[in-house]
Order: sequence, then C-alpha cells, then structure tokens
Amino acid sequence: MSNDNNQNIKLTIDGRTITAKKDEFLIDVMYREGIRTPSLCYSPGLSRPGSCRACLVEVEGMKGSKPACELTVCDNMQIRAQSPTLEREHRFILSMLLEHYVDDDYDPDNIDHTEFGYWLRRYNLQPLISKNHAPLFSVDSDPHPSIRVDFNKCILCTRCIRACSEVQGRFVWGMADRSDRTHIIAGVNETMLEARCESCGACVAYCPTGALSDRNTSPDFQADEKIMTTCSYCGVGCNFDLNIKDGLLHHITSNPHAPVNGMHLCVKGRYGFDFVHHPDRLKQPLVREWLLNGTKKPKGENRGKWIPVSWGQVLELVAKKFSDIVNESGPDALGIFSSAKCTNEENYLMQKFARQVIGTHNIDHCARLCHSSTVAGLAAAFGSGAMSNTMADIANEAQALFVIGSNTTEQHPVFGSMLRQAVHQRNVKLVVADPRKIDLTEFATLHLCHKPGTDIALVNGIMHLIIENRWQDNEFINTRTEGYEAFRDSLNKYTPVHVSDITGVPVDDIIKAAEILGITKPMAVIWAMGITQHTVGTQNVFSLANLQMLTGNMGIPGGGVNPLRGQNNVQGACDLGCLSNVFPGYQHVTDDNSYNKFAEAWALSNRSKMFGNTPGLTITEMIDGALSGAVRAFYILGENPTMSDPDVNHVRKAMANSEFTVLQEIFPSETSDYADVLLPGVTFAEKDGTFTNTERRIQLIHNAVTSPGEAREDWTIIADLARHVLKQRQQKPKGKHAGWDYQSAAEIMDEIAALTPSYAGISHARLHNGEQLHWPVKNKDHKGTPILHVGKFTRGKGLFHVIDHLPAKELPDDDYPFCLTTGRVLYHWHGAEMTRRSQPLITLYPETLVEISCDDATRLGIKKLQTIRIVSRRGDMIAKADICNRVPPGLVFGNFHFPDEANVNNLTIAAIDPVAKIPEYKVCAVRIETVN
Repeated sequence: MSNDNNQNIKLTIDGRTITAKKDEFLIDVMYREGIRTPSLCYSPGLSRPGSCRACLVEVEGMKGSKPACELTVCDNMQIRAQSPTLEREHRFILSMLLEHYVDDDYDPDNIDHTEFGYWLRRYNLQPLISKNHAPLFSVDSDPHPSIRVDFNKCILCTRCIRACSEVQGRFVWGMADRSDRTHIIAGVNETMLEARCESCGACVAYCPTGALSDRNTSPDFQADEKIMTTCSYCGVGCNFDLNIKDGLLHHITSNPHAPVNGMHLCVKGRYGFDFVHHPDRLKQPLVREWLLNGTKKPKGENRGKWIPVSWGQVLELVAKKFSDIVNESGPDALGIFSSAKCTNEENYLMQKFARQVIGTHNIDHCARLCHSSTVAGLAAAFGSGAMSNTMADIANEAQALFVIGSNTTEQHPVFGSMLRQAVHQRNVKLVVADPRKIDLTEFATLHLCHKPGTDIALVNGIMHLIIENRWQDNEFINTRTEGYEAFRDSLNKYTPVHVSDITGVPVDDIIKAAEILGITKPMAVIWAMGITQHTVGTQNVFSLANLQMLTGNMGIPGGGVNPLRGQNNVQGACDLGCLSNVFPGYQHVTDDNSYNKFAEAWALSNRSKMFGNTPGLTITEMIDGALSGAVRAFYILGENPTMSDPDVNHVRKAMANSEFTVLQEIFPSETSDYADVLLPGVTFAEKDGTFTNTERRIQLIHNAVTSPGEAREDWTIIADLARHVLKQRQQKPKGKHAGWDYQSAAEIMDEIAALTPSYAGISHARLHNGEQLHWPVKNKDHKGTPILHVGKFTRGKGLFHVIDHLPAKELPDDDYPFCLTTGRVLYHWHGAEMTRRSQPLITLYPETLVEISCDDATRLGIKKLQTIRIVSRRGDMIAKADICNRVPPGLVFGNFHFPDEANVNNLTIAAIDPVAKIPEYKVCAVRIETVN
C-alpha cells in the first residue's frame, strides 16, 4: 500500500500550477521550484526553527499571512508569495533585523554578495556602518586560519548552530546572553579550534549574511564561472563548485545538488585547494644532465643536475631508454606504477601501456598498500571485491553499524559525519572496534578496544556467541551460502574468555557486541586499512564476510560489507586493471578467455604475443626487484613510494639502484630525488575524465583551470609516450582498440566500456546528463547497481571461510617494548604532497605528532610536545609527543604525512600478506627515546 504522504497534489503559487507531495512543507516546495522568499533562518537540509518569520505568504481561506516554513501543502492550495501586503511585512521584518547589523562591506551594486544582501537590495534597505554605529563585537574575533568571524553581521538565524550539529555533528556553536546582547559563541567562550571545530566550513556555507566567511575570499569577489567537479582527496567522492577567475581557481563552494554530499564538505575539500597554483608546480619536462651529455649516470641518491627539455625531446629519450631495456632484458625489467589520484581513463591507459606497448603485467598502484586484501577477500567470498552498499543507504537505513579498523571521521570525514548523524537522529546502535579512542567512540554504543592484530579473534568470538544464542539467519545461510558447517565448527574454541585473553577486550563487552550485531538488522560492517594492512589482511576480510553472511545482512538496504577506499580513485584504478593479476573489470590474466580477448583487442601488426598469462610483480616485489637488478627501470605516475611504502630506507636503496626512473607528477616529490626524468602532469582541476568513488559511483571531473607552463593532461602524455615507444619498436596497432590516437577522455571511456563488462553502459554523455551510475552498469540502458548481491552473489553462493587467529609478524619484546600502529589525520592526506602545500591545512597541522598514552609518558618522563625518537629494527623517526588518552598504554600511533626523519614509514615493517601482498603497516615493535 502506498504512503499517503507520497501522493502527488496540485497547488498554485502566484498563479503558477505546481506539483508537490502531500504534507510537504511549503518552504521546501518553493525552494525546489525556485520561488524566492526572504527565508533567512530556513535552509534546505536543516531543521526549520521558524524564528525569523520572514518567509510570509498569503493562503486563500486563511486569515493573515503565514510563515511558509510552518505550512504543509494540500491539494488545490492557493498561495500568494508576492503582494503589496507581503512587501510591507517583509520590509518591516528585514528592517528589524538591521537594528544592530553593521556591515562595512555592503555594496548595493554587488548582485552576488550574500543571501541577506540580496534581500536588502531587493527592498532598498541600507545596513549600518561602523563610522556611524559602534559595532557590538570585535571584527575578526577568532584566529581560525580559514574562517573569518564578524558577528556584527549576525542576525541570529542560527543556521551555523544547526549546520554544525545537524550536518557535521560537532556542536561547536551555541547562543549566549539574552535580549539585545544575545550572540553566537564557540564552545564556552572558546576559539573555534578550542571548541573542537573540524574546520569543515559548513557554518560558512549556510551563513546568509557573511558573519562567517572564508578568509581567502573578499566580500565583493565575482567569479567568471562556477564549474562543478569531484574532489581529489578521499574516496567519498564529494562534488563542489570551482570558482574560476581569469583562468585560476579562486575558491571552492558547496553545491546543494552534489549527489553524495549535498552542501557538506570536509576541511580538505573546502580549504585544501591552493596546491593547484602552488609555485612548486612542475611546469616543463626535466631530465638529468647525464642523460644529455652521454656521461655515466651518478650512483646513489644524487643523480645530478636537472635540465629543461622540450616534450618531443623528452618523449623520444624515454621511448628509446624503455625500448633498449626491453630489448636487452625483456619487458619484465620495467616496473610501472599507476595512480589512484588520476582518472579512470588515465589508469586504463597506464595498464594498456604496460601490457600492450611494453608487454608486461608489472603494473600496480597504491591499492596494493591499502585494499588489495579487501579485493582478494571479498572476491573469494562473494565474487566481487568492492563496497556492496551506498553511503546514503547505510546512513539512512542501517539500524546497527559495526565500524572496525576505520577512523571514519578523519579519513572519510563527510561519511563519518553521516554516521554521527545516524546515531544522533535515528538512534542507530554503533559498535566501534579500534585500538584507539577515535572520534567515533564518543558516539558509540560500545567501544571494543582490542589489541592491534587481533581482529580475527574478536570477530570469531562475536560470531561464536551469535551461533550459541541462535541469532544467526538460518534461512539466508541455507539458501545463499556454502561451507557453513566447517566454519561453524571452527568457532567452538573462540569462547568469550579465550577471545578476551587474546584481544584484551573484557568478556562483558564481547557479549554486548554479539547481542547488538546478532539481533539488530539491518547491520552494516564498515572497515578501512585498520583491517587490511596486516599480514592476515585477507583473512580479516574473510572474517567480516563471514559475519555478514551469518547474520543475513548481505544484499539488503542498510547492510552489506563496506570497505572505504582511501584515495579519490583507488576504486577506479583497481576496476581498470592497474593490478598485476587482472585486466580491466577484474578479468584475470590467467584466464584464457580474458587473455585472448585483450590480445585481440590490442593486437599489434608484428607481435604475435604481447604479454604472458602469469601475473606480474606487485609494488613491493618491483621495489625488491630494483634492489636485486631484476627490475631495471620504473615509470611512475603520481605515486611517491619513498614516502608511502613500508620500510622506506629499504625503498630508498632500491630506488637508488634503479637504472632509469621516469616520474610523472605535479610536484617534485620525495621520489623525484631518485628520478632521471620528470614529466609535468596536471591537477584534478585541469583535466577531463572520471573518478569512481568508494561506493562504485562513477563521476566526472572537468578541465576548469589554466595549467602552468607546459604541463599536460596525464592521458595525453601516456598516449604520446606510447606512440613514441611503438615507433621505436617498429610496431603498429592492428586490433580494434589497439590505437593511441585519442581525441578526448570521453573517447577513452568508450574503449573502456567496450572491454569492461562492469563499465559497459558508462559514457561521458550519460554522466553529463546527470545520471548517477554505480557499476556494474551492464549496457547503455542499464541504470546501475547501487546495492550488490541482491538475491544472489556474484559467484553464485557466498563462501564461508575457516579463519584462525594468527599473531602479527613482529610483536613487542624487551628491546622494543611498544606496539606501533599508523594512520592518517584529518588535516592531511596520504603522503601530503598536496596538503603540505595548502596554507590553511599546514597551518592547522604544521608538523608530525606521535600519540603516546599519559601513563607511558609519565613513566618515561616525557612532557607534552617534547621531541622524541621512535626506533624500530628498520629505522627511526623524530617527532613531538602528543600525550593523550586516545591510545592505551603500550601503544604508539604515528602518521606518514611528513617526509624524511618525521615519516613513520621509517619504522614500519615490509612483511606482507601472502595472498594480497599487502604490507603490515598496523603492527610493529618500537622503543621510545627522549631527544635532548
């Protein structure tokens, strides 16, 4: 039976007939239809306080004017939004709001200033200025580096309070005093940052007056154009508007039509954009002097002076070097790193370059370091290695959330805020399993503080209790899975006492977790690198797949397995074959049908065999190969292995031993010290293409900004280099999709669609038309697949795996008594090549900090922000101590956002998962030393 509230009705506003839903609020209908009214306390997406009383309308049959934000619509309703009476009433209310409003920036000729300014101009009202009226508040009263505060422009609409609480879930803003002294404050007379502001700028986005505004934007700024695009940071895939002036990116603003995030952004998305025009940008091709003068290449890290050259010269040089190495040592002597920062189209071309042009499967990217175990584990259990549900589905439908190994509010901030709101607004039960007291634990029903590396024991213990209490979904198990009996029997030993001994989690908490996760449905499991970056990462993923099959939470809204991808296009880079064992669409290189398909599509006129059917080397294996000499050269696109790979001292030695390294980048990164050629690519704001976010949603980015110097779109560089290498090797394209003469990114996507079943229905034209498509999109008429595994798993039946707890490869001992775990912080991203070049972000988090428990700091005599040295068996790290209660005694947490001696990857171990070849970043043994 249909809900009566979903019935369509007809009403008229100022004589215009409009279709709406029964019992919708009139103000929502007016906004949707573009009918403006001075509704200053109302904003779509926020609650309706009805405090400003400015949105008055007249309704036939009702006496007097009524606020549109308090009226629900009904069939045949007759409404006037404009009339002489309403004009007088609107003007009176606006005049009242101006009583203490002081605005020296107001310009009646600026038609795009603020929302409040629009209505002042509309009714020919003039605000007070400071020389005629003493302001009540000091101007710029908060030192926040990105947000300007001037409460003399505040009209007490409370949008900022509601945005912070209802969107961000942070509760920074509040009200103080009474009568004409009432004003907005942060915390309890604190600065914004003292009140734990996360600098997302939601309060700025919703403020109608400019009382809260961006520091980097003058009040009278007028953009030449606004271009909607997709964020280049984490995998959430937020959209926003680039405000362009004279070909340059001036600032970023929210777009309410953004499908994933609406008006919401995080601090990096809103304020971390100035790297685009940073003076460090690479502007022309550079090569080392030794390559031009014919001298012997210098040994070690110092590779000599950089010399600028033309594009034609550098591509000819690189093509010859690559061709010579392949001719002398075979195609597997070359290692190719693609990039999760780059577009789907560029990643497709990188793996095509590796396989067709060079003839090697030595193609990999940073998914090897973050979610390769997710791909392997979920593919084995379900047949598909991706997030099964959408973020909106989880936030709106789940009744319970199990977040394990994901610091969601810092690594995926917008989705993290959605989870906070699910708890606040719907009373969703949240269970967080994390060795640290991350932000989400403050909102959790239960925090399971388990020891790093004991995830399997914890999840097995929960499942043991679910079965013991008969909370499992027997119908789902019997009809949709296999391997259950062996799995069930393997859990017998994981009693609460045994699990508590392994994990350190109290028995009562394990029992409570099992009851919440076993009874409450739908229940979504969410994880990130706290699960995957282990030598048992694939097995960790098996455990979570087991849990969701056991409870019947697969293929339903609000459930599923939901790995959160860390980089903007790491999902797309995997999808498009930038892994050493699969072609695009996860078509295995060992499968004869897949092999023949791509051999035919990419055929060359004089090569009968382009690539083998044995998987190539992974990133870590290519690094080892460079040290042994098996890998002689690298082509690296947008990756920085000397920052982000484990045991970076080992990586530096390997890179120094490389005979020839080509780095395609936007900045001279730490890896460029080991490069012989630098090719200047462009940022996300200077290219066309697509990203695929963590929920498999394919979205466009747009070329909106003038690139510096001779920098070029990355796909054009890859295609040009491919043509040069093919010419060097005297080979010509023969297959249907073998050529390299692309005219646009859209044309590359057409080739992707022709060869990749999950992308078969994707085209730039469909995306330009506003279609929201989650792969698999099976054909041009298919609407996409927001939820995977509905009714049936990709592999047929889901497979239970028998998984036992295994300890991490390196645990604390007498010489190294602390356990180190690693991760990211809110204000930086990955190796921070971009965020360290953003002034707001580097101001908010200027140097690396290492978290140490209060107990450990007291015992070792370490004071807050004292410089300390962390030492492992592989190297050391110098940082300041952040003494806090986020980590328990015995645990140390560090990040890899800062280079050289401040990089935690000086310490991490290169032990790998034997299945996914992912390193164990999350557990190793260290000791702490004080530094004088």
